[in-house]
Amino acid sequence: MFNAFSQFDAFFNILIIVTIITLVARRFRFPSTIALILAGLLATLTPRFTLLNLGPEIFLSLLLPPILFQETLHLDIDGLIDDSDTILSYAVAGTLIMTVAVALFAYFLAGFNVIEAFLLGIIIAPTDPVAVIGTFKSLGVIKRFQLLVAGESLFNDGVAIVIFSILVSVVAPASLTIIDVAKISLVKVVGGILLGVVGGYIAHILFSWIEDKFTEVLLSFITAFGTYRLAEELGASGVIATVLAGLIINYRCRNYGGLGAESMEMLNVIWEFVGFTASSIAFIFVGMNLDPTVLVKYIGPVVALTIFILLARFLMVVGIAEVLEALSGKRIPRNWRLGIFWSGLRGAVSVVLVLGVSSLPLPHIEGMTALTFGVVLTTNLLQGLSMSKVARRLGLSASRVTVAPDEEDTDL
Repeated sequence: MFNAFSQFDAFFNILIIVTIITLVARRFRFPSTIALILAGLLATLTPRFTLLNLGPEIFLSLLLPPILFQETLHLDIDGLIDDSDTILSYAVAGTLIMTVAVALFAYFLAGFNVIEAFLLGIIIAPTDPVAVIGTFKSLGVIKRFQLLVAGESLFNDGVAIVIFSILVSVVAPASLTIIDVAKISLVKVVGGILLGVVGGYIAHILFSWIEDKFTEVLLSFITAFGTYRLAEELGASGVIATVLAGLIINYRCRNYGGLGAESMEMLNVIWEFVGFTASSIAFIFVGMNLDPTVLVKYIGPVVALTIFILLARFLMVVGIAEVLEALSGKRIPRNWRLGIFWSGLRGAVSVVLVLGVSSLPLPHIEGMTALTFGVVLTTNLLQGLSMSKVARRLGLSASRVTVAPDEEDTDL
């Protein structure tokens, strides 16, 4: 009984922190994600104020599915299809470029071995714009720009976690061959796609049969968590499965019915709340796992890597934009390029991934952890705190001009 009450108190304390931090942050117009990270850090220094201590596996299975599923329900599918080349270019090619860039830094400048270097690269590569999306909405930033930023983050999480899983499987059992790695990759990608598509279509068919809005909400929860869990159990990618299931439900319900207006509104409101709560807990989780002493020890490499990542992301964003223009004629305005570049914060997914390798026999695990936590903290402080000013300066608000005079013929 005591243990049950202890778990209840720990969860209740998290709800108290989220509520207080959100109210204070909005009152003083301070990024709530940064405040939540600091709150999680301070909570660890107060032994009597206990919080849930989630392991990486629990975090991924409980918090990641609702964060991903909520994003898919709110995405403009038509816009996503129209800009799929841009979004996938940044999510796939951009993630690979950033992985290699960070790996080169870690190998040549930090002294990591090849496996460690690429693990660090894929851990830090995915972006997490939760901190800036709220700012975009409050400023009225043009919807299509928000779609590019959110779409890149949604898909690069999937790319990063799949590659990360493959690398970890290579490190753990050293007897894997190239053929084994190829099989693992194929199962994760193709299996995740198939399960996500099937799960999304089955859910839509059931939505068409059900007329009770509460049952429809429960079905959406079963779909979000069930596709993720089933995919992971079968060795496929739970992230890919959950994202595709959500996108299919979004597209088919809006274009072919299945949910009434009242049910759709209820679903959106509930999932927005669940996504907000999960994201808030995730950032508290980041703060809880920060070790100030280790960060201070590696402060030099953290600063150097942060500067290097900013430079690499800028070159990546501009380079992909130039390639897209050369191949398809689609032009991304200069202010949009700068906005995409500055929106590339790192967040909870990176922290969870680095904690997931903490038990592996890697000689530089402390350095990997410190660099990851340091980059997450510095990018949130630097870019998160300045995003509103940058967005205004770049004219990204929907009420302002979003392209330069010489770029009015852009496709975006």
